[in-house]
Amino acid sequence: MVSSINSVRIWSSQVALNAFKDVSDNRTPGSSTSGSSSSSLADMLFSSGSGGDNDYEDDKIAALIASLQQTLNGNAPDTAGDGSVGDMSSKAFMKALQEKLDALKASPDSKAMAEAMQKAIDAGTLTLTDAVAGDKITAWDITDGKQTSAGITSVDKSDWTQFLKDRLTRDESGKFVRNADGSYIEKATGASSYFGMVGEAYYYISWAASATTKPATSPAPASSTNTK
Repeated sequence: MVSSINSVRIWSSQVALNAFKDVSDNRTPGSSTSGSSSSSLADMLFSSGSGGDNDYEDDKIAALIASLQQTLNGNAPDTAGDGSVGDMSSKAFMKALQEKLDALKASPDSKAMAEAMQKAIDAGTLTLTDAVAGDKITAWDITDGKQTSAGITSVDKSDWTQFLKDRLTRDESGKFVRNADGSYIEKATGASSYFGMVGEAYYYISWAASATTKPATSPAPASSTNTK
């Protein structure tokens, strides 16, 4: 037990010293969180006359190391057990999606679109695609006990430019056609869609268009010719 404690403390000291060096060299992402973790670890490892129970101290060290390492890797600590926002199947990602929708609802220009997306989540029909990673998932409401993650499915990988060109409707001038609520229109299905950031990455979001959804500018009717 003693050797295990000593090993943890020695390794922890090395981690802390490396972290301090990175901070002083301005190389650590998320400096505020990193600084907090590093300072706490420093206080524990290098304070004089700390005393106390070794097992308890080791538990505190382990928790601080986990937080510090996640920060050094550029990831926020998973304190709530919700996973990472970078994981589409996690609660953290769905929370970030909900925050995105709430922000869109706050703007008059995107309110109607966000409300349609919210209804699609409630119905379990809103999907998100990461074309670059080749991942797709159906969004789920984490506050609804009946809805759970269906897991990530694989789709063909593509760069975003080609992906959007392949899927979205364009007018004669080459511009993407939008619905009156600001959403894009899928040319193959007529579904509504949105392209934007959730967390720190871009995603393609799509949902079935409602019966009242119409293009912002309706095409002019074809002219008839008298054949008499």
